[in-house]
Amino acid sequence: MSGSSGSELVTCPFCGSKNIAGVDRCENCLQPLRSVDIPEPEQAISESAFSAPLASLRLLRPPALAPTDTVRDAVELLVQNKGGAVLVVDGDALSGIFTERDVLKKVAGRPGALDAPVAEYMTTDPVVVRENETVAVALHKMADGGFRHVPMDTAQGFRVVTASDALRWVVERYIEQGA
Repeated sequence: MSGSSGSELVTCPFCGSKNIAGVDRCENCLQPLRSVDIPEPEQAISESAFSAPLASLRLLRPPALAPTDTVRDAVELLVQNKGGAVLVVDGDALSGIFTERDVLKKVAGRPGALDAPVAEYMTTDPVVVRENETVAVALHKMADGGFRHVPMDTAQGFRVVTASDALRWVVERYIEQGA
């Protein structure tokens, strides 16, 4: 193997065998090792900073409507509020969320959809974060689920954490302050 000093060893996380750094597979169990000896990049942003509570984000109360309101009503709220999401609530309970993505994927091109109840086109049982959870938890849930909007349950009612909110938080905390 060229370029290796031979003294650098990598431990296989599957079987514990020592292998020469840079090999693609463990010589003992043949499990892939391509990512084991990749150096970790320096973190520009401290992981501990992401342990800040979601309450540190400045979130507005999102528009809300009832499950029986029409898709047209929901679209009008999306346009008026420019937030990208409308919560669908039944009393104090969250029934779902209706987003721009729902308009594009579920409503567009369907005649009559605008006059249907929003409950027929909303995302039901959305992933929810709590105000005592951290920014890291919200970002993880958003990345893991491919969401740009996650409802947040607070003592004052529901809010929505958006990818834009999280990015704005990072910029304010690290870029503008020069951290």
